[in-house]
Amino acid sequence: MEAATKEEQIQVIEKEATQLATVLKEIKEGLDIVRSKVQALTAKVKTSNFPTAEGISYLEAKHLLLLSYCQSLVFYLLRKAKGFSIERHPVVRSLVEIRLFLEKIRLIDKKLEYQIQKLTRDAGSARDQVDVSENKSKASEKPEDKLKYRPNPDLLESKTDMLAQNGGVYRPPKIAPMIMEEDKMSKHERNALRRQKETLRKAKHGFMKELIDDMEDRPAEVKEYAGFDSWESQRYAEQFEDRAHQEEELFTRVPLTKKEKRKHKGLRKSRNGLLGLTDGFNDEIKSLALDDDTNEQTSSISNGGSAMGKLKKRKDRLAATINNNVLLGRSLQLQFDKLQVISM
Repeated sequence: MEAATKEEQIQVIEKEATQLATVLKEIKEGLDIVRSKVQALTAKVKTSNFPTAEGISYLEAKHLLLLSYCQSLVFYLLRKAKGFSIERHPVVRSLVEIRLFLEKIRLIDKKLEYQIQKLTRDAGSARDQVDVSENKSKASEKPEDKLKYRPNPDLLESKTDMLAQNGGVYRPPKIAPMIMEEDKMSKHERNALRRQKETLRKAKHGFMKELIDDMEDRPAEVKEYAGFDSWESQRYAEQFEDRAHQEEELFTRVPLTKKEKRKHKGLRKSRNGLLGLTDGFNDEIKSLALDDDTNEQTSSISNGGSAMGKLKKRKDRLAATINNNVLLGRSLQLQFDKLQVISM
């Protein structure tokens, strides 16, 4: 039985020897790398370059777990190398527990990764600043060269060069707006210019234009829409012409807004194309002397309807319409007579 057990042990050892050799080789290579890094770190700690006090307690606990895991692993390999049994040995339980702890704290590692990196980065930058300040302090200990504060003639501006560049002509600065004397106008000139613009605006009226065309025997103008000569429509047409001129200069088409489209449509359809027929009527009848009958009729139009019936209202409206047409004819006749007198 003892011989059988010895033979079985030899077979097991031969079977696991190759695996053990590869594992030991990997461990030896890892130990060499760790030994070189640890020796460098211990040398820096001994020279007080790396402070070890008041560190993160979590990292200290993790390092202790890794150290105990490595110790248990080495003891496990030692028993395997000597051929001892590891069945129900406490080292196996210790390895399993430590490995379980390391697996569980991975979530904590992910949560603390950003904070740890930030602390290490800040510590590195602070160390660099300390080194820079030390270098500056060492450089400041050197004697200062006072000749570096002497004046440099090359930085001065030459007056002759400025006059040569400007051509001897004074050019005002462009920082603040300047008022030119030529643009100033007296009050009398402004009033004259305003009266001239008002005269030109009145001359563009459709009624005056037709009278002037008749007196000078000009050809009659055929319009697309009759009665489209009101002041509002003329003002809109002028604005539309200015808009078209700006579009031609800028080479861009500006679309009409909804408000402008509604205004254009309303001007074309209001009063069936007779919008400018009674423009300026009130200005024309101001100079006319109205009769008493007219005053009574206009007053009845404004005050009527309270005691009279519908028939009375209709009669008054008809009389007022006839009277307005008569007054319009008189005003047109007066304007025509004035133009004839002026032409003579």
